[in-house]
Amino acid sequence: MFKTGFLLDTYEKFSAAIFNQSPVEVWIGNELVDYGGVIISQDKETVQFDDGSYMLKEVHEFRIR
Repeated sequence: MFKTGFLLDTYEKFSAAIFNQSPVEVWIGNELVDYGGVIISQDKETVQFDDGSYMLKEVHEFRIR
């Protein structure tokens, strides 16, 4: 559904990525900080990846891998 590099910046886009089990990269500015993985849940402030890690939406950018 999403193309590589697509920015997840709304609750609905995160929900679609969760539904489609799309692999996601995590960025801060222009720096790739984590290959992330598949997001399994979200709330207003965080996302949870399939490895159990959490990341803050406010600090990070999430892009389709």
